[in-house]
Amino acid sequence: MLTRQGARRLIETEFHRLANIDINFPDHTPINPIVSNPTTLIMAEKTVATLLSKALEQTPKFSGKPDQDADEWMKNLTDTFRMADMTEAQGLKIISTFLEGHPKQWFTDNSAIFESWSVFKAQFIHTYSSPSSKQLASNRLRTRQQRHDEAVIEYYTDVMKLCKLVDPTMTDA
Repeated sequence: MLTRQGARRLIETEFHRLANIDINFPDHTPINPIVSNPTTLIMAEKTVATLLSKALEQTPKFSGKPDQDADEWMKNLTDTFRMADMTEAQGLKIISTFLEGHPKQWFTDNSAIFESWSVFKAQFIHTYSSPSSKQLASNRLRTRQQRHDEAVIEYYTDVMKLCKLVDPTMTDA
């Protein structure tokens, strides 16, 4: 029968045996302990959280006014949500905070049908996207030329933006 003293002696013996093991490294490479600097990591996380918070706060509310482009607004909001690592379910829960006036009332009245973010997004675009915006984008795309003082990347980016407005499935290939 093993007693407490016997168990303690066994543990001490095993401890001394393991403590006396000498590990030899054949290439004599010194082993440097890895030291983590949690302060830097915490500061970086706080900085990212602050930037994300500001981005969400500065996202304009959609009111449905004629000067607002529903497609562009939705793209910017979706990008901000993605940057904040928000799930579609989380986005759907807080979307009403980014709406005001008639669009907010529309969301409240129809919230039962928004079973997912993709359903909401499709209904939102269908309801608030201007049919003339695609026509205007198509006209601008046909007449778009690079200005003398415009960088190539700026011109390319604008053309790609117009292409996406005309046909969201269009690629740059």
